[in-house]
Amino acid sequence: LTFRHLPRSGALESSARDIGNRLQQLYQRMTACHIVLEGNAAAPEADGPYHVRIHVSVPGAQIHAESAFADPHTQARNALHSAYENAKRQLEKLKRLHSRPDVTGS
Repeated sequence: LTFRHLPRSGALESSARDIGNRLQQLYQRMTACHIVLEGNAAAPEADGPYHVRIHVSVPGAQIHAESAFADPHTQARNALHSAYENAKRQLEKLKRLHSRPDVTGS
């Protein structure tokens, strides 16, 4: 868990760790999860915009998810949730691909 241009917050850290745990439950073969919460570099004490990146390692793949750029998040929790939803979609897709039987017959 990394905070950049953003003061460390116990509540935000707890939310990020909860998201990491939820992703682990979704894809139990996950080997690593790194969450980067980033505030405004020009004005670190300002409220937003916030950006979150989640990097997940699973055997044979890497997932890189970010909060949506089109909507600058004015609350760090919203950015965290946006990145989580992105990571969740990617992990669910990967899980479906790995659970499909081999269609080549080999």
